[in-house]
Amino acid sequence: MSTTDEKTDEKQADDARRGYLLLLVGDERRTSEAALGIALRGAGHNLRVHISQLLNRADRLRGEVAAVSFLTGVTLSQHGRIGAVQTQSDVDGPGISEDRLEKALQEASTHVDRQVTNILIMDGLLTLIEDGNLDESRVMTLVNRAGHGLDIVLTGRSASDAMMTAADSVTEMKSVKEPAADESSPRRGIHY
Repeated sequence: MSTTDEKTDEKQADDARRGYLLLLVGDERRTSEAALGIALRGAGHNLRVHISQLLNRADRLRGEVAAVSFLTGVTLSQHGRIGAVQTQSDVDGPGISEDRLEKALQEASTHVDRQVTNILIMDGLLTLIEDGNLDESRVMTLVNRAGHGLDIVLTGRSASDAMMTAADSVTEMKSVKEPAADESSPRRGIHY
């Protein structure tokens, strides 16, 4: 058996043990918007969805905070330091503290272990890996523990080759046109 065949067999065996892994990479605002769309779609199919926003702070200005109260089976937690009308560059240091990151990972582990969540969205996680705030191996351990009934969506600026190989689907998102910085102000309902 060739090395390629062995890797294919390994990937198929991993896929049989765990749920679907989707990576949304690129422009962070766009990846978050897509992840929220997945949550809405899951809610429409009566799936239990948990959204963990790792870089966003608890902020009532965010439309998704109010929206989840209308969606049966959808929960949301915010762990970060970035406000609704801010970007990562507006915050000194990482977008999340070490203790809040640990809390978020523990929360994700609970969703995996209890097997009551159908879709787990970890918004901003790939960015934290890229920035060196989190070891990728911890994430892969969590992903590989997820049963077949739990699909996981991870978002961020980019993903390593290893993460992309492990994923079932990778989507790259980019902005093609944005207003000039001095003309741009976040729009309620569009950007937050």
